[in-house]
Amino acid sequence: MLFDERERFIVLKSPKTKILICGILPPPNFGHSMIYKALMESRFVGEFDVVFFNMKFWSYEKHKKVTVAKLFKFIQYYFQFIGLIISCRPQYVLYAISFDKLPFVKDFVFCMTARFLGRKVILHDMGQYLRELDAALSPFARKLLRLMMKNISGSIVLGEVTRQVYQGFMDVNRVYAVPGAVADSIHLAPGVARRPATEKVNVLFFSFLQKSKGIWTALQAMPKVIAQDPNIFFTFAGPAESEAFVAEMKDFITKNNLEKHFEYVGYVGDDTKRTEYFRRSDIYIFPTLRDVFGLVLLHAMAESLPVAASREGAVPEIVDDGKTGFLFPKGDEAALAEKILLLAKDPALRARMGLEGRRKYEQFYTLERYAQRMVEVFANLNSRERV
Repeated sequence: MLFDERERFIVLKSPKTKILICGILPPPNFGHSMIYKALMESRFVGEFDVVFFNMKFWSYEKHKKVTVAKLFKFIQYYFQFIGLIISCRPQYVLYAISFDKLPFVKDFVFCMTARFLGRKVILHDMGQYLRELDAALSPFARKLLRLMMKNISGSIVLGEVTRQVYQGFMDVNRVYAVPGAVADSIHLAPGVARRPATEKVNVLFFSFLQKSKGIWTALQAMPKVIAQDPNIFFTFAGPAESEAFVAEMKDFITKNNLEKHFEYVGYVGDDTKRTEYFRRSDIYIFPTLRDVFGLVLLHAMAESLPVAASREGAVPEIVDDGKTGFLFPKGDEAALAEKILLLAKDPALRARMGLEGRRKYEQFYTLERYAQRMVEVFANLNSRERV
């Protein structure tokens, strides 16, 4: 509290750094929204003066389409964004960026407007596609991308592997690797116990059902697995990219006589229901073809499940091959089948890997650890400014 002798009034100054977060909160439940849900449920919001701007452009049904509704949202959000900067006067704008060709114009306009209004912009990059975007843009758009990157104060990414993507675009010392986190599910679904290891082995695929998530790798591994061990059951859960895709998937199951070994339960949006599926499973598979950081892997580890995951993005930073699960080359259904069979026949191995996964979750991927890392990033940014 300071008293200004000239103006004769009391000026209140908050000791907390003010941050405007531009992101998305659930629903829908997907990677970006769940990370921001985790952040807003952590102590991060107590360490800083946080204003969250919920920009709901994304949906499962229309996530790669330009629609009239999205254009109206863009205009609405843009003026709300300017109003928040003027009224709240944040020191930082933490902006969720996709580095995808379709929303690039939107991202450029928001980030450069924040800089024009004197705010420091920190990108929250939950992908690894900066170089892909640069290659896809026209020469003029590439200049805009570099102009934007020149005016950015830093970027927060989900893995060490992504930091290297920024070489040539930004000083990598201003790129901070902060892995994602999920809330601990240990107290959810208290009436659902872990399945006995003597029962039929249940393999769980829990993700967005689209080709980029490796759904066909998982499906094509099934006949190979069942041919060796018919006592294995597969549960697939998650929203599908289209009804046609679901029909194609079910047609594959029918043609390969896998109906007795397969269940598709659709979208599961409730945290307790999600926990029930993980707790009733023995193995979690994540055969993604295009990803950077799979939060669902953390849900599996929190529930002490061994995982079989493809080598993609930061997945090898999450899964310790041979310790908390197995890694395999992406798109290799034979390798996935081999890992499933190896885990299915050895209950002691599943239990040991599940326990190691739980330990790693507690050490690195809790909300408390996530908040601590994010606080450290902004403390580092503030200290750089004082130098």
